[in-house]
Amino acid sequence: MLKSVLSGLFLFCIVCLHAQQATSGEPAKRTYNHRDSVNLSKMNTNGNLMIAGGVGLCGAGSYLIWQGTKILNTTPVAAPGTALYEDEKQRNQRQGIIYLAAGGVGIAGGIILTAFGAKNKVEFKQRKRMMEMQTGLLDNGKLGLALTF
Repeated sequence: MLKSVLSGLFLFCIVCLHAQQATSGEPAKRTYNHRDSVNLSKMNTNGNLMIAGGVGLCGAGSYLIWQGTKILNTTPVAAPGTALYEDEKQRNQRQGIIYLAAGGVGIAGGIILTAFGAKNKVEFKQRKRMMEMQTGLLDNGKLGLALTF
């Protein structure tokens, strides 16, 4: 008896779910406007600029590290053992370390900026795949060509 009641309840639930899906029809399609197209274009442009800026920062950081290494390895012109020799050596060491630190920060910032730009580009390409071309009489009543989502 309990088995047949549970089977009937299960069957009733399935029929109710099927009836609800049949009445709902197609889900409402979101309409996109000009602002969405502009946002998509901005996302692409911002992604390109971020990647270019990141590559530029990595290049500048590499140059600073190269210069810092050259400064650290420079031998002072003064005669060894004099106070002037020690001052030049300390100055070269301090300046080289500053260059190395600035170069490291530049490379780290460049990597982060490139990663954010790549993220924007991936999101742009995913959204672009969802776009459909519409020709002829558009949804707004005008004749033309439009990309819709």
